[in-house]
Amino acid sequence: MKRILIGIGVLCTLMLLTINVTSCKKETTNPPKPVDTIPDPGPTPGPTPTPTPVLSGNNIVVYECNERLFASSNALQAVRNYLPILQQMQVNVLWLMPVQPRGEVKTVWSPYCVKDYTAVSSDMGTLEDVKSLVKDAHERGMLVILDWVANHTAWDHAWVTAHPDWYTPAQTTSEREWQDVTFLDYGKTAVQDAMCDAMLYWVREADIDGFRCDYAEGVPSAFWQRAITAVRQVKPDALWLAESSKTVHFTDGFDWIYSWDYLYGVEDLYKGTKTLANLWSVSRNEFNTTPAGKNRLRYVTTHDASSENAPSSFFRDGNGMLSAFCLTAFMGGVPMIYSSQDIGYMNRIDFCTKTTTPLSFSGTNPFVARYQQLMKIYVETSEARKGDVTNYSTDKVGVITRSAGGQSVLVMANTTASVQVAPLPMDWQKVEAKDCLSGTTVTTPKSATLTAYEYRIYTR
Repeated sequence: MKRILIGIGVLCTLMLLTINVTSCKKETTNPPKPVDTIPDPGPTPGPTPTPTPVLSGNNIVVYECNERLFASSNALQAVRNYLPILQQMQVNVLWLMPVQPRGEVKTVWSPYCVKDYTAVSSDMGTLEDVKSLVKDAHERGMLVILDWVANHTAWDHAWVTAHPDWYTPAQTTSEREWQDVTFLDYGKTAVQDAMCDAMLYWVREADIDGFRCDYAEGVPSAFWQRAITAVRQVKPDALWLAESSKTVHFTDGFDWIYSWDYLYGVEDLYKGTKTLANLWSVSRNEFNTTPAGKNRLRYVTTHDASSENAPSSFFRDGNGMLSAFCLTAFMGGVPMIYSSQDIGYMNRIDFCTKTTTPLSFSGTNPFVARYQQLMKIYVETSEARKGDVTNYSTDKVGVITRSAGGQSVLVMANTTASVQVAPLPMDWQKVEAKDCLSGTTVTTPKSATLTAYEYRIYTR
């Protein structure tokens, strides 16, 4: 997704859970054409989904899974094998990139060019593999959300021939650049019916827990409202993530939206072109426009971001990315880890390719252990993180505190590749606290000398 796109608590008893990606595409700000409001469909027969596992609202950790990075065949089984590692990373929401077959006409091999909404790509596995993955994830306390591309289909989707009237010319300049897909006309009731049926298929047949909706602003609000209502009739606590930073999607019923401004702010900070003061301002502005009970997905890379630029161009190495992610996770929002980030992989990954060279995902990777440690601390400080963020940052070192319910946490992160010295907040100097990384009780210093990209976390 290009920089045209700008975008945790999701509470409705539970914490509920677009980068236009079709060809590594851009989002546009042109409004989609209006559609008539369609009555919500009633329940239809089908398998009964299991109840959504209960998630603690302040403990959610999302993992975006690019399945083809795990294996060139039977990719879903390879992902399933990695679930124990993700469980130790405190992941409780697994986001699967599209599992459906990719189009082969005018193709650029984007997974966001869907040929059949209710099928599974042969290199991924089978429907039974999806079911097994979801079942195993549920047993480990994880929800599974499926990437959903509603704006367009592949040219060789069956609807193109069977229902040519369901399609419309591209509506925006950006859409006109996307030659591998053709665009659905949501002014047609039949299109809305078919798309709702396809989404409900995955909830009923595979027990999917919700959807991450690609290029959400490219689809009218009336459809999202209908689809969200229909899915929640079957699975009341289904999670909905909009790939957009537009707050109108909260009104549509989405639980989370993107934090594009924050991503660009943290990239620029670690590249050395913007300041911590800028990042603080961006973060605050995003949350000031986030209603109670809704939230922002927070991340330091995504499949789009790492496809456009190698993470090393911003964060230098895996240590830099870890520093950025530590600061990001504790500043608020729903933290999301992208597959490859967790193993310290810093090269560009083009997801629009016919074949993908799998990476090595292993519990013995030292970065995996560090992410597991960091997210364990994240979950253990959930009470403190209910409190507001107080900023004590210097020019180069992020310093924030949060306090609530008798627990306080102090996070310090060096955002540079050189040694930096930063004072602790006055009320944290020379006090007894737990050093969360070592697990020992220490007397804190007045100032901390931090090596390149070092971070520290204290609690009391």
